[in-house]
Amino acid sequence: MDLFIPALAIIILTALLSCTGHDDPKLAFEQGKYETAYELWLPRALDGDQEAQNYLGIQYALGLGVSKNYKEAVKWYEHAAKAGHPDAQRNYGDMFQYGHGVPQDFYQAFIWYFAASQQGHETAKRLLESVTGSNKITPNQQMHAKLEANKFIRDPAKRFMSHDTYIEKK
Repeated sequence: MDLFIPALAIIILTALLSCTGHDDPKLAFEQGKYETAYELWLPRALDGDQEAQNYLGIQYALGLGVSKNYKEAVKWYEHAAKAGHPDAQRNYGDMFQYGHGVPQDFYQAFIWYFAASQQGHETAKRLLESVTGSNKITPNQQMHAKLEANKFIRDPAKRFMSHDTYIEKK
């Protein structure tokens, strides 16, 4: 009996450890098992999981475990970005900034970088500055883009409020 409990504990621990990772798409991705990650992400993405949608976008954009396909990357990024996922918003903005899978459009890039930056995405903040600093869109376009980005920012307190939107709320 004295050996039974430790042996049982070892068997249970071994079983638990052997199960971890086999169904974890992020772990598979981080380990470079991109085909496995894709197979695990896909059903989740189809069910609306924003993290999974963003990762599928990454896999298609970089050709990891799938053939590189910018249009497919854009599709997955768009789903997650419009639902408010900051990483996907930054990635979706990249597609517009560089014209990958969509026509190059700095206004759209600004919208998505702004939405992500308002939700704390530091890289998106730097990319936003690169779009504004190079005068790729006018200050007036920036204001309109910020208002448009509000639809994709989850927390109302983080949304852009111009003088006009402030007056409308009163």
